[in-house]
Amino acid sequence: MAKILIIFGSNGGNTEMVCDKVNEVLSKEHEVTVQRGELSNIDDMDSYDLTIFACPTYGQGVLQMHMAPIYYALRKKDCTGKKMAIIGLGDAKYDKYHHLESVKIFEKGVHESKGELIIDPLKIMRSPIPFIDSTVTQWAENLSKLV
Repeated sequence: MAKILIIFGSNGGNTEMVCDKVNEVLSKEHEVTVQRGELSNIDDMDSYDLTIFACPTYGQGVLQMHMAPIYYALRKKDCTGKKMAIIGLGDAKYDKYHHLESVKIFEKGVHESKGELIIDPLKIMRSPIPFIDSTVTQWAENLSKLV
């Protein structure tokens, strides 16, 4: 049983909905803590085996406001040996080129912190509702086996 931390930002509730499903799946095998970005500190991840960063993209590649400080702190932290995963949401109707930019941004943060991305990021474009019981569940099940 691994200890997993999910740090997420959500304004409209879509990212929170995805995190709730990931939590539901992972909690069958692991101890999971879910925290909103505005209530989190990057050092919270120190006592966990895996940290998942979940963030939507707004406008032209802008992180959700509470996840931006988490990202900047991650870039400065030494996360050598720390396992991480990323969930990104976006919608091409707002910007067809940068709609999933949060994934690229957090991948950069993981790389700069020397963390280990243990699974390909979960990317959801538009509403996550059609993907909750399929794509999201499958990703979480795959992640559960890798921790």
